[in-house]
Amino acid sequence: QLQKTKNFIQLYDQLFGTYPFSEEKYGHAQFGWGGGMEHQTMSFMGGFSDGLIAHELAHQWFGDKVTCGSWQDIWLNEGFATYLTGLTNEFLGSEADWQNWKTNQINYVTSQPGGSVWVPDTTSVGRIFHGRLSYAKGSLLLHMLRWKLGDDDFFQALRNYLDDPQLAYGYARNADLQFHLEQQSGQDLTEFFDDWY
Repeated sequence: QLQKTKNFIQLYDQLFGTYPFSEEKYGHAQFGWGGGMEHQTMSFMGGFSDGLIAHELAHQWFGDKVTCGSWQDIWLNEGFATYLTGLTNEFLGSEADWQNWKTNQINYVTSQPGGSVWVPDTTSVGRIFHGRLSYAKGSLLLHMLRWKLGDDDFFQALRNYLDDPQLAYGYARNADLQFHLEQQSGQDLTEFFDDWY
């Protein structure tokens, strides 16, 4: 099942720029727990589903090249990795795969009322890594931004964010992402982030 990793890397290279550790490698280490955990150049994998391979690989860009500067902004890691999992369905899967991914995220997010992508309580590990809010809702926030800005500006803004010398191989906050989205698109996103973030 790992052969598909090459296709995922090529897709993310095309959308977000060259694999951030291209002078090294990328590998997987199987371990006996569920889920996975990314590390620079190596993801620990509890299984090898398409979704998990895509999610952990996505963290090489969003989480390892640029990581959140505060647990309040964990969505900069997990919302992105979840969205890139969806993008693998859109670009490398079928139309049904993409539609099913979006429907599943929407159903999960709307299964309960309330809750922000921004993490108000960083003393709670459960709230920081909340699947419905930090992962799924964060991914849909990105999809809304993509629709609002259009593909060209959205993907260019993300490349600019990842390549910013002040952020690359360092830390970012939500304001840093918002800055790059606004600079590229010419749109003021204050109200958008107030409403949805």
